[in-house]
Amino acid sequence: MNNEMVNELTVVRVLRAEDIAAGMYVAVLSETHEVFPPVVFDVLPGQSVKPFRVTCTGCADGEAKRVLSVCLPFVQAETAAGDLVSLDVRRHTLAALSEVYGLEAFTRPRRKSWFEE
Repeated sequence: MNNEMVNELTVVRVLRAEDIAAGMYVAVLSETHEVFPPVVFDVLPGQSVKPFRVTCTGCADGEAKRVLSVCLPFVQAETAAGDLVSLDVRRHTLAALSEVYGLEAFTRPRRKSWFEE
C-alpha cells in the first residue's frame, strides 16, 4: 500500500436498502426504536395510542462489517472478529465504507490488551 492510499480521506455514504450488496463493507450509523408514550397506561378503552420513532446514534457501534448476503429487509454480515450479525434495514441505517477502510479493519492483526495477557 502506498502513502497516497494511507493518507486518503474518505467519507461514508448512507445506503438505500436496494444498494446493499454482498462483499461490501458497511457500518451502522443509527438505530431506530419504536416507543410508546408514557400515557399508554392511562388510555381509556376505545382510544388508540400510536408509538413514535426515536433515532438513536448512541446505539450504533460504527464497527466495520462485511456483507455476506442480502434478503431484504435483512442483511447478514460478519464483524472483523468473525461474529455473524443480522441487520434489519428497517431499523438500522447503514453506511457504505471505503474498501481501504474495510480492509484495514479486517486484515490488521489484533493486539492483545493488557488484561488479556
